[in-house]
Amino acid sequence: MLILEKPFCKETFFRVKTLDDIKNSPNNSTLIFHYCDSSLELFNFCKNNNIPYGVIISNIKELIFVSNLKAKYIFTDILQKASSFQKIANEYLLDTKIVYLISNFNEIEEVAILGIDAVKLKESLNEKTIGNSNKQRGFT
Repeated sequence: MLILEKPFCKETFFRVKTLDDIKNSPNNSTLIFHYCDSSLELFNFCKNNNIPYGVIISNIKELIFVSNLKAKYIFTDILQKASSFQKIANEYLLDTKIVYLISNFNEIEEVAILGIDAVKLKESLNEKTIGNSNKQRGFT
């Protein structure tokens, strides 16, 4: 199981909504989106430009869409959904990692027993920049 928090992970996460947000995001960060159908083009932009990203999703259709657009992570804060998403990811050998958003580290054991790929603290996704970097991607 991956723990997407320091000191276990050095990855920097950055919340985005628009193409300008992507272009101005810190270099080498993993972008985080909330799913909406209108964002599919942004996901495709990330895929085509090899920009790692994750998406907060709510259903299986969204899982299938974002995994086909090469999302690195999907996030959910509902354990039953995380378990269902993980079964689908395992069945179809998806590269996308399923991340359950936890309230605290005491939840890890229960999540590990279910075989969920990773955990991340829910509160850390509420920050605009998670980690820090002064370098921007610099797309024009």
